[in-house]
Amino acid sequence: MIICDTQPGNECPPAARVHTSTGKDESRGDASRRVHRVPPVRAGDMRVAVAESPEEIEAAGRLVRRRYAWRGYDVEAPDDPGAVRRCDRLGHEITFVAANRNTTIGTLTLGLDGPLGLRAEESHSDIIETMRSAGRRVCELTRLALAESVDSKPVLASLFSLAYAAGFTLHGVTDVFIEVNPRHVGFYSRVLGFVVAAGEGFCERVRAPSVLLHIEVEALAARLEALAWGALGQPMLAQAA
Repeated sequence: MIICDTQPGNECPPAARVHTSTGKDESRGDASRRVHRVPPVRAGDMRVAVAESPEEIEAAGRLVRRRYAWRGYDVEAPDDPGAVRRCDRLGHEITFVAANRNTTIGTLTLGLDGPLGLRAEESHSDIIETMRSAGRRVCELTRLALAESVDSKPVLASLFSLAYAAGFTLHGVTDVFIEVNPRHVGFYSRVLGFVVAAGEGFCERVRAPSVLLHIEVEALAARLEALAWGALGQPMLAQAA
């Protein structure tokens, strides 16, 4: 689930195998084989790129665990049984990190469809499967975390834009899902154009209430372009594509 984790006043969003007869896309392969085609983006001293080294991946994980814990959410440690059981999904996930010099200040993970489906299907399988069965290519955004006191809008614009470039340009996704805390629905609707796909439920991964949101990728692109211009004064989508 995606949460809002910046300090008050810094408005931002919170965010193996299965039966192959479900229609889940098994043709993707390992997403990591293609992410090298998404170049990093820069905004001032900030660099946003795919997390490739063990150090970058671990730094992203530490930031997620710290910020989620600060909000009171449960977070799986790397050696938790639940995390181990879901390790096969990692080949369909791409983690992005934003760093200011050598300090990790933000992270976001793009989850592509695959044999395990999406993490959000643990709570909302019917809705996502209906979209998939209609021929749509689904993905999800998870594990968003921003460091304390960071200027949220430039970081968000860069992270989301790079995720868009990887999802749409390289993998042809058509629809994006996110799970957010109910109190953050307004931000996603107002700023990014997401609409409610399923009412309030309970996200077992973080043991907290959640709402499933959805947007078509073309609509998200337009919102991200506007956000990038407002936050950075430059078209991030053009740089990342």
